[in-house]
Amino acid sequence: MPAKPLTREGPHALPAAPPGLFVPRILLPAPSADLFRWSVIACDQHTANLSYWQETARIVGDSPSTLQLVLPEYYLEHPDDRSLSSRIDAINRTMDRYLAEGLLRELEPGCMLVDRQTPEHASRLGLVIAADLEHYDFTPGNRQLIRATEGTVMERIPPRAQIRRHAALELPHIQLLVDDPGRQVIEPLLRAVRRSGQSPVYETCLMQGGGSVRGWFFPAADPVLAQALQAMANLPGVVKNNLMLAVGDGNHSLATAKAHWEHVREQAGPEHPARYALVEIVNLHDDGLVFEPIHRILDGMTPDKFQALARDWFKGQDMSVISGPPPDTHDWPLAIPVLAPGQAFSLVFGRPRDRLAAALLQPFLDHLSAGFGVRVDYIHGRSEVERLAGQGQIGLLLPALDKADFFPTLARDGIYPRKTFSMGEAHEKRYYMECRRIR
Repeated sequence: MPAKPLTREGPHALPAAPPGLFVPRILLPAPSADLFRWSVIACDQHTANLSYWQETARIVGDSPSTLQLVLPEYYLEHPDDRSLSSRIDAINRTMDRYLAEGLLRELEPGCMLVDRQTPEHASRLGLVIAADLEHYDFTPGNRQLIRATEGTVMERIPPRAQIRRHAALELPHIQLLVDDPGRQVIEPLLRAVRRSGQSPVYETCLMQGGGSVRGWFFPAADPVLAQALQAMANLPGVVKNNLMLAVGDGNHSLATAKAHWEHVREQAGPEHPARYALVEIVNLHDDGLVFEPIHRILDGMTPDKFQALARDWFKGQDMSVISGPPPDTHDWPLAIPVLAPGQAFSLVFGRPRDRLAAALLQPFLDHLSAGFGVRVDYIHGRSEVERLAGQGQIGLLLPALDKADFFPTLARDGIYPRKTFSMGEAHEKRYYMECRRIR
């Protein structure tokens, strides 16, 4: 079937949706596409692992793929002989070509129920919908319906904004969390699919150990979708704290979408597609969602120097360095294992000023970066930390965040330190599938 003509979103496309959300026109790859090669992992993953992206490029080959529509952030952190502007120009040309050649098909206004399987979890449900950026803010202490969960590094927005500025499409790896312990929002959609026997509109395995994914389309007029969205608006946290959704993954991508919208809003008008950002909503209480820590990698310092500076920085907090991992027989308020070339040790604290490891460490790491030229990277997965430590770097292994404390802490304190948590291991991150027009 040929792709439908692409049309601009506008007020005629708005079904009943609660404030903060918009039911979009989703684009999917044409039926002829090889979905295994089309779908690649979020561009903010494997930021220190060039070989991952080289292998992804080898798998994709010349096939139509979202790899050609995104810029892996590895290249933001590790520039090579190809300029950033030339990479972005190539992305924009490819977007235009895919649209012109009918490689994308537009669906009627609606949402996508997504079921993701990974080697660790049999199912993780999500709802692909658009967030209204007029109801989102990333500044600490704001009271918007949709809020950032971690500190936003403003310097990271301009290069990402450069990518979005002339792009015809957006591809979401943003995941927003909803606090729905009663499972009233997303799970009823799956029950409806099972009752009706509806077939997924797409289903594929995912490359490089990503598991598999399938998706079912719910048109805007579907009463089950309307009930789900209304249930979200009526959740206790929304009523009590005016907090409906919190960013789980893609904090800087959503902040970039907001910055872009504020840049074009005056000329574009209130119904322009750039007002919205395509996202996947995931229930915080989904059994397939596990909070994983984001570890720290330090490059440019010896272990001995690191230990000496740590002892000096954390004076007054009863901090000591012990060899090996912290033993289970001692109940320190906070213990942080450290991996270094040929050795392992731990920072243990008797009187830490903050029980949240990321909050305690971040000022120290910023000090190492500013004062000693240490490069700090943020890594998902212990195995990747072990690999980099074996190559001469220092890895700090942080503990996982407790899900039960997530929304109450956010409502009370306003924001987490940047890179406090990750939703799952690296290979469990969102893989690109759906697109949406933003100009």
